[in-house]
Amino acid sequence: MSSSKKHIAIITGVLFLITASVNLEMPLFRIYTENEHFGVGMVGFAFASYIGGLLPTALLFGGLSDKIGKKKVLIIALLLSTLSVLIISLYPNLYVLFVSRVLVGCAVALSIATGSSFLSDLFTTHKATKSSNIVALSTALGFGSGALFTGIYLAYYTTLVPLTYWVVLVASVVWLLISMTLPESKFDVKKKMIKLPLFPKGALKYNISVALFWAATGVVISIIPTQISKFDLGGWSGLSLFLINGTGALFLPIAKRFSVRHCMTISYILLPIGFTSLTYGSLNGYLPFVLAGCAIVGMVAYGFGYFGTLKGVSELNPKEKPRVVSGYLLYGYLGFGVPSIVLGLSSESFGIENSLLSYLSFTIAVIGALLFYHFKKETSAAVKL
Repeated sequence: MSSSKKHIAIITGVLFLITASVNLEMPLFRIYTENEHFGVGMVGFAFASYIGGLLPTALLFGGLSDKIGKKKVLIIALLLSTLSVLIISLYPNLYVLFVSRVLVGCAVALSIATGSSFLSDLFTTHKATKSSNIVALSTALGFGSGALFTGIYLAYYTTLVPLTYWVVLVASVVWLLISMTLPESKFDVKKKMIKLPLFPKGALKYNISVALFWAATGVVISIIPTQISKFDLGGWSGLSLFLINGTGALFLPIAKRFSVRHCMTISYILLPIGFTSLTYGSLNGYLPFVLAGCAIVGMVAYGFGYFGTLKGVSELNPKEKPRVVSGYLLYGYLGFGVPSIVLGLSSESFGIENSLLSYLSFTIAVIGALLFYHFKKETSAAVKL
């Protein structure tokens, strides 16, 4: 194996292990919460604490790799995710879960953009395409596999510290040592570390859309496991998340063959169908509907919808693309976390069933407005031609 291929494999492994650490504890969220005598509302907060680490880090340290080098940033990120797994393995409770998820949120914020840029430096041709494909695949498998294998293990053994914690922990420590062999990239200590987000004209449609798409995945992680556990289906929560990420990774290359307009149209049609199936299945204990809904949501959130919104917003101001994408991700991650908190709190007062039905209605209403705007704009453009 050439040194370049070896370095690509190492960076891919770093991204996989960090993202695998994110949802590793997801099947146990409810158990940790109930052990401290809290309800489903606290599950939403525990889930969203990840965003509490990710967003500030992304905003304040977006230019860190340019300032100190990409290798150092990746190693710092892997150290943070390793620490997050270590503390929850030693102290498996709700309060440590909050700290663990803040740490891994910081790790994800530091690693994704840095890893993508580092990979791009190592390729000689089609740099952006090859690096984005590797990042999409490694992170999709990482986000989904941690929860999947924890769920499988818990189906056979009841424990607060499943074997998957220790596997990821040991693998992360080994990979930290391996990552030391990476070459350092060029850097300039004079460069600015803070890169403020930019919201150009026309970005609102894409930003709101990605927030809505990612909100559906946040609901699957934070609320759905508690609901389906009422039907003794809690062990399938890991597979539900894996389906979202895996389906997204599968359809992302297909989505790249479509125009932004077609990707957005497909997403606006599919999301209500997927979320309706997911809601119906979780409220009635019909597993096939839950899994089908997760797969359809994944097609949108990390497939057609992700590509369409990201490409659409990136084309608005190519010269300031990093800052525009930063603003786009700000909306996306707020969508990912905030609805989970709101749904968790409303579930305490009105029940999970009513909260899910209300959120489904809200999703359909927003999608309807976005579709109206989408086709009205297209019609206006056609008339002008």
